[in-house]
Amino acid sequence: MRHRSVCQGRRGAVLVEGAIVYPVFLMLVFMLIIGGMGVFRYQQVACLAREAARYAAVHGSGWRKETGQTCPTSSAVQNAVLPLAVGMDPNNLSMQVQWVGQVSGTVQSWDSVNKHPLSVNTSNQGVVNRVRVTVTYQWTPQLYLVGSINLQSTCEIPMSF
Repeated sequence: MRHRSVCQGRRGAVLVEGAIVYPVFLMLVFMLIIGGMGVFRYQQVACLAREAARYAAVHGSGWRKETGQTCPTSSAVQNAVLPLAVGMDPNNLSMQVQWVGQVSGTVQSWDSVNKHPLSVNTSNQGVVNRVRVTVTYQWTPQLYLVGSINLQSTCEIPMSF
């Protein structure tokens, strides 16, 4: 007497199930990796904004008087932090540096403040002026499913020198 195997009617089932499950699984793994790379790029953009704001905050009028050098332009601020943009395309990176006066509430381009923004007010009540840096990066994911994504981060720090 011959016993029929229980799996005899399912000969091609593993192949069909594998053909459905494996591509979906691989696509999810790739999307997870690409999403992680997107989070990493955003963290880089935020780091660039913080570092550029720190650099500009310590290169104000006090620094100019102390060193005798001119204050950096917004492009010089960008060039100072560009080495931190490892793996990023510099052509897709833009940076806007602004000077924010707290008393008057004015927002001016960094280059229009005569290249020496003040760090303290005239009554010596502490720092009232701030520097605001906005970094934008146009990131294109490697799978090209969604097109380019604009990653943007803004950092505002009081002038300190």
